[in-house]
Amino acid sequence: MPSCLIIGECMVELSPLDANTLNKRFAGDTFNTAVYLKRNLPDCAVSYVTAVGDDVLSQEMLQEMQSEGLDTQYVAKSDSKTVGMYLVSVDDAGERSFSYWRNNSAARQLMSLVTLPDSTFDMVYVSGITVAILDVPQREQLLRALAGYRERGATIIFDPNYRPLLWTSSQEAKDWMSRFYAACDIAFPGGDDHAALFDHADEADILGYLKPMNIREIVLKRGVDNIEIYQQEQHESVAVTPVANVVDTTSAGDAFIGGFLAAKLAGYSSAIAASMGADVAGVVIGAKGAIVPKSYYQSSLANRLYRNDSGEVLVTL
Repeated sequence: MPSCLIIGECMVELSPLDANTLNKRFAGDTFNTAVYLKRNLPDCAVSYVTAVGDDVLSQEMLQEMQSEGLDTQYVAKSDSKTVGMYLVSVDDAGERSFSYWRNNSAARQLMSLVTLPDSTFDMVYVSGITVAILDVPQREQLLRALAGYRERGATIIFDPNYRPLLWTSSQEAKDWMSRFYAACDIAFPGGDDHAALFDHADEADILGYLKPMNIREIVLKRGVDNIEIYQQEQHESVAVTPVANVVDTTSAGDAFIGGFLAAKLAGYSSAIAASMGADVAGVVIGAKGAIVPKSYYQSSLANRLYRNDSGEVLVTL
């Protein structure tokens, strides 16, 4: 059974149903990825690491994680903190903006509260948001933990997911992003993130910055444009099918990574994994919210079957 450890923060997501009513869900970049990984590869053991409070909302969040089939045995509880919350607003084009309340989030202390397992995992995934919400000693602790998992054979996955408001300065973000890039095996840089943080104008700038870090595989996300995959001296370009009806782009990147990791853990090539990730993201942006309801997810897209060399179906979207 393949396994993946995902470390980060889950939050309460509030989104408008109408002018006077808000809908409550649970979401967060790493949690979203964990859900879409598990939905697309049910046989994968997906362990989610975070910290929550001891209140009703925290209990509901844990129940939601478990209902999605995630392993929550490594989720820590704080007696004094609770969970973060955000309000999402979506414009007519499906683009979103957020308002956050996370200063009292237990996840900001997760490395201090959590006892990470000594187990061996096939993959370990963190994001730039995971890094940003932690203080400096916890970031150092996380880097040491990733190095330990890597030594035991895990593939380390990193998505920068740059959020300026979570950092004290752009220089702080640059320094830490560089360190976590250097600690990973597969990276998911985005053009928008690199333009905002590093003033990178194009793909060549991004690759030039990442090359000294000896990352085994770089998956360049480019929105509706082709996905570009770089592995050492090899380069593949994967076409993305445009989505006709974009409702809400919340968690599009998270869903892409969830689909990508599902296919990789099932033994598929990176090109097929990128195609699957794009399919998953395409479904997700066709509905409101970061986590698409299971009923919508199952009925909104005809099954696409991914087969191994023997013709056996391993992953079904």
